[in-house]
Amino acid sequence: MNHLKNHQIFESQDLHETQAFLSDMNSIDTIDAIGKNAITDVSIHSAALADIVLLGASFGAGRIHLKTPAIETDDLFLLFVNGGNGQVKHGAHEFEISPQRGLMRNMRVPLSAIEEEFSALGAHLPVSTLREHAHALTGRDIFHNELVFDAAIDVTLPGQRHVVDTLHYIANALDGPLYDLENTIILGELRDLLLTSILMQLPNSYLDVLHDRPSTVALPRYVKRARDYIHEYAQTAIHLADLVAYAGCGYRTLLVGFNDVFGMAPMAYVKIVRLNRAHNDLLEAAPGTTVAKVAGKWGFGHAGRFAQSYAMHFGVSPSETLKRCR
Repeated sequence: MNHLKNHQIFESQDLHETQAFLSDMNSIDTIDAIGKNAITDVSIHSAALADIVLLGASFGAGRIHLKTPAIETDDLFLLFVNGGNGQVKHGAHEFEISPQRGLMRNMRVPLSAIEEEFSALGAHLPVSTLREHAHALTGRDIFHNELVFDAAIDVTLPGQRHVVDTLHYIANALDGPLYDLENTIILGELRDLLLTSILMQLPNSYLDVLHDRPSTVALPRYVKRARDYIHEYAQTAIHLADLVAYAGCGYRTLLVGFNDVFGMAPMAYVKIVRLNRAHNDLLEAAPGTTVAKVAGKWGFGHAGRFAQSYAMHFGVSPSETLKRCR
């Protein structure tokens, strides 16, 4: 184990003991060694960084198979491989993880993996913490319930590599000069550094907002009412007259308010919300799902215009996003 050496919380070569421990800690309900006379040599390390938990794990020189069910939580688990490799099935996604490719696991999605000579460093991330930090970075209360990360992380890309380096830096600091330190200011700065790096560098549905100029404009009550209406009824027909009536103000007032806060007109905001909802559905698509079906669900009746708008917003076509799930 290369990280958090001074924070070991578990060590065992017994599979049953390991499964019981991991079931309580990370909801892993099955772990098996693969191969004749296979053995495991498990070492688990953990350190808290406020409401974020850093977790390091090593499974020795053998091959293991583990399964984790879907969990009713909004938490995510970020994992970077230090050594070895694995084949992961994360919901509808299936891909290899290695020192060149990490994983952002949605805990609501079941996961199974076969891992060989595997060691990794990760972080348990509450989605509420990420949302609050995104709000602090931008000054905007936008897409409050719409934070979705790509499951696969390409560590060969400079920005995503930066997240790995940041996590390693923090783990080494907690293991060395900051070992047993109880200074909440320093630990809070490290926490914010990690959250900022994750939000700004890993592919997620907040990137467009995060890379825009921060806004210090307060959210007027009528804008908040219209915004909440849009999020609540995004899957139904929304007309400008509906928004104006629900917001309780005139058309001109609502238009100016949305432009001041979100940098766009109300109906443009509706389109962005629906594009993000469609993006989420394509990322988590079940077998048999089509782009046309998802587009129609979110009110995009013209497939060509939907594909064009989607590509402009996310940088890939909807069909490319759907292929990632298969």
